[in-house]
Amino acid sequence: MRKKCITIVLIRVEQINKSISMKILDFIEKTKLKDRNECEKAELLCYFYYKETGNEVFPTAIIGDLFAQCGFSLPNISRLKKNLTTGRNRGFIIRGGNIEFAAVKLQELEKCCGKFWKDKTTIISSSELIDEEKFCGKRGYLDRIIHQINHTYSANCYDATAVLMRRLFEVILILSYQNIGIDDQIKNQTGDGYIMLESMVKDAKNNQALKLSRIKCEFDTFRMVGNFSAHNITYTAGKKDIDDIKVNYRVMLEELYNKAGLL
Repeated sequence: MRKKCITIVLIRVEQINKSISMKILDFIEKTKLKDRNECEKAELLCYFYYKETGNEVFPTAIIGDLFAQCGFSLPNISRLKKNLTTGRNRGFIIRGGNIEFAAVKLQELEKCCGKFWKDKTTIISSSELIDEEKFCGKRGYLDRIIHQINHTYSANCYDATAVLMRRLFEVILILSYQNIGIDDQIKNQTGDGYIMLESMVKDAKNNQALKLSRIKCEFDTFRMVGNFSAHNITYTAGKKDIDDIKVNYRVMLEELYNKAGLL
């Protein structure tokens, strides 16, 4: 497996070397990379690599090669890795021996440097409703839902916010069942999917294995707010509809994230 990973890394480095020489020169100029300290260079070069390849994991071999391709002195990789992943302002987390961006750092880089690319995927958000530092960085698909929730809330698109909040609630509830090993209890009759959220909530509120706190009494509220926005012909959600449930929603997220093994 290790040999295969190294091979993939080398292939990606060769692809970079062949296709992005002009782009890296532009990036160096636009970000004033030559004037940056070693950690800032590494953060920006990893971001460049991420934007060009879509790869969110950065083996140390990649980082060293990126420094070399830019004509910078090769860093002490062990020291650099430590500086990037420790301290209050750390921009990376360690996963499987490699490093990847902390969610907050990636958001910061997207805001300042994303404009250099024609971006069709980045969602600009900054914890407007849900704390991204606490709840992002666990699963990529959860991050995207949370970013969409925050973005739609900041853009006054409250019906979209309500529907997305309902979706996140449903997903985290299912992950909680899965983590405890009891998701068969909420499977549909054919076993290839899950029952409707209304039935799922009813089960969760009385499920002894989940051992939910009193926040379970608010589960139907989270479900119904999303349902009204999705299905009621004349209803349109307002800011107050979201604000009225946001504290309890945050409490629910923290509890279910713990149940799902994500915190």
